[in-house]
Parts: sequence; C-alpha cells; structure tokens
Amino acid sequence: MNIGVFCSANKDISPSYFSATQELGMWIGKEGHSLVWGGCSLGLMETVGRSFLKARDEAASEGKATGILTGVVPQIIEERGKTFSPMDDIVYCRNLSERKDIIIAKSDVLVALPGGIGTLDEIFSVVSSATIGYHSKKMVLMDTAGFWDPLVCLLDHLEKEGMIRGDYRRRISVCKDVEAFASLLEARG
Repeated sequence: MNIGVFCSANKDISPSYFSATQELGMWIGKEGHSLVWGGCSLGLMETVGRSFLKARDEAASEGKATGILTGVVPQIIEERGKTFSPMDDIVYCRNLSERKDIIIAKSDVLVALPGGIGTLDEIFSVVSSATIGYHSKKMVLMDTAGFWDPLVCLLDHLEKEGMIRGDYRRRISVCKDVEAFASLLEARG
C-alpha cells in the first residue's frame, strides 16, 4: 500500500509529535508499505523519512518485502537545499499545489500527523476533492496527544450547521496511535 503522509517541517515542537511520527514511519517501513511524502529534510518530515528507511532496512535484512520511499519536492525546497536524502524515487514539482496533487495521486490512503497551515491545506484538499468525486481515498488524522481535537470540534460544528453535506467521517478518520491506524487499514481491506 502507498501511504501518503502530511506533517510539519518545524523542529521546535513537542517531542511527543516526533515520537509518534517515528512510530508511524517505522510501522510503514516494517510492514512493507511505501511512503509518499513531501521529501523535506526538516522537522517531522525528516523524522518520518528516516524512520521509514531504518525499519525498511531492518525488514529487508530479515528477507521481508519492502516498500519504496517517494519524495515529492517543490522547486523552492530543492533550491534551498532542504531535500531529504536518500530517496528511492524523487518527483520534482513546481509548487505546493502540484505537490499535493502528486501525493494524493500516488497514495492509497493519506495520513496527517501534527502540522500547521500547510498540513491543514493538504487535509482539506484531500477531503474536498473526494467530496466532489475526484477520488475515494480516506484522510486519516493521527491525533497525537489530542492535536487534532480542535479541528474535529470545528468539523462537528460545520456539520451541525449544515455546512457539510452528509457525514464527514466517511472521508475523515481519527486515530489516536499507530495501532488504531493499522486496525483501520485492516478493516478497510
């Protein structure tokens, strides 16, 4: 499975976010899935890439099937020397909008770890494009330490006020940890 991950590129954030990010990256690599993400060498983005590679290398040494690491890197990230290395596959793009489109297209399911405005933009791009029929992919909020609770409250409010057609939970799932995420994927088939 190709798992798309959105997350913060900041480093001065809670250590609990780094721990959860490392755990997810390790799980993706250990389970033989592929990771598709922004390909940046900063913050949680770097952590998920490094964790994935470490777990994948361990799985490979045990003779297990392994996934690939695909980074989708906007030109400005490359120009600033902030591209993660090494990657199995690197896709260069012009801007953040193109990066989102590519990550969504290459992923079977998408996960949002803690992040800021860019991550919010990515979440809502996934969900809004699914709402109008571009795809049927699930957006999963990894709710480390209740990080996404305020967003879920806002979504509940929008739904209550009739601003969301139907039940947004058909498109957005919330998982407290990697075990819940693994169960969600297992139930999905």
